[in-house]
Amino acid sequence: GFACFGSPSELLEDWGTLGPDGTVALVRQRWEGLKLLRETCGDVALQYRACGATEAFTDQEHFGRAAAALPMLNEALTPVLGTAPFSITKDPHSLGLRGLSGAISSPLEGDLDTASMALALRSQLQQLGVQILSGTAVEGLTPVDQGWAAITTQGSIRAHHVLVANNGWAANLLDLDVQTAPNTVLVSQPLPEMALPTTVHHDRGYVYAREVDGRLLIGGGRHWDCASEEERAERLVSWAQTHIHGAANMRVEHQWVGQLGVGAQRAPIVESVKPGLHVGVRLGGMGVAIGTAIGQKLAELV
Repeated sequence: GFACFGSPSELLEDWGTLGPDGTVALVRQRWEGLKLLRETCGDVALQYRACGATEAFTDQEHFGRAAAALPMLNEALTPVLGTAPFSITKDPHSLGLRGLSGAISSPLEGDLDTASMALALRSQLQQLGVQILSGTAVEGLTPVDQGWAAITTQGSIRAHHVLVANNGWAANLLDLDVQTAPNTVLVSQPLPEMALPTTVHHDRGYVYAREVDGRLLIGGGRHWDCASEEERAERLVSWAQTHIHGAANMRVEHQWVGQLGVGAQRAPIVESVKPGLHVGVRLGGMGVAIGTAIGQKLAELV
């Protein structure tokens, strides 16, 4: 899991589409969401590391634009983050990167273990007496007297309030601007010569990498025009072999595809669509950062 509020090129793109106020609001949402997650679970339970992050550029023009925008981004984000977040990396080689046009680093970001996060959140639910029904698919939602009925594969469940929080699959239940987008993740064999002290982002955060127990985890690439997941995986491996020191002989030992919830807009959908029916979806790949805050906002709607 990448505990991040956004790479410089990603935020610069947001600046062009959302405007300064929209970009700052998105960063604030992610930053405060991460703080809430850490307060809720605790850094030990999350296996959180304040390791910082580096954006790796392989295009000189893209690096030049991002570097020129740093004073503007730092000035806008300092009131939210408490300090200027970005600086040009003087020696990317010292961070285990090579063959770059440039790099920009931030000390404010980190990473965590998403499996540990899920266990910590589930443990809190169990302590609160919340019942979890695993392996039960919701096939539809129907209004009933004083609430809603969730039609599931195990029968009908009635409640005064229903919260839809299945992200990209919400469109299967409601008419919403959200759909799934495949996200490829690869994990290498142990790479003893690799050393990545920070998380790594590339190309507006669409490609990301980190070290996990001596292995390289690299994922993303959904913005590439690939004919298949195999082609996308090959491009991710090629990028790692070219730009991450010690990964020249990388091979894939684990591979999976997750599903992001995306839409025409970057902002998540958090609203009551009908009396007693509330949604918190379209997290756009920012689930670790904003998921806890979205859950809190959903609870406030009830």
